[in-house]
Amino acid sequence: MTVPPGGTTPPNPPETKPVRMSPVEQVLAQLGRQKWAVDTCDAAALKSLYTADSAQVIYQAGPDGRTEIARLRGRDEIIGAITAGWARTAATWYPGAMIHQIGSVVPEPAADGRIRCRSYASFLALDADGVPALKGYGSYDDIWALDEGEWRLAYRETVMYGHQPSRG
Repeated sequence: MTVPPGGTTPPNPPETKPVRMSPVEQVLAQLGRQKWAVDTCDAAALKSLYTADSAQVIYQAGPDGRTEIARLRGRDEIIGAITAGWARTAATWYPGAMIHQIGSVVPEPAADGRIRCRSYASFLALDADGVPALKGYGSYDDIWALDEGEWRLAYRETVMYGHQPSRG
């Protein structure tokens, strides 16, 4: 077998059309992008994932029920809270320090042409000895809205179990 110049990619790949994605596929991709942005500390990527008037409520839950720990309003406030958490953990952060593993994703139609997307997350990290550990888990109940041609988070309710978020 002859390898083309420059590696394994043919020198002149055939012209291809972009793959069209359904609204649900677009929302699922945006959900993944949001987690990648959080896990890689990419604040610039987060800006395109929230509506300007987005809202988020975060609860800590356990056997005795759940307690609201944060209520955020607007893209800037939400991203500010995320980046403040990064600042508090910057001394120990590195790529892969924590990973959100998303699963059991259930997208469905919502009012006003929006998409509701419920999912679970496992919060994975390395402990002080470098051993992978489950730090906690949670659920997301999201409403995604088409905003300037992109699907963006308009509302998120987060319920966390076990994991204690970094708070100032």
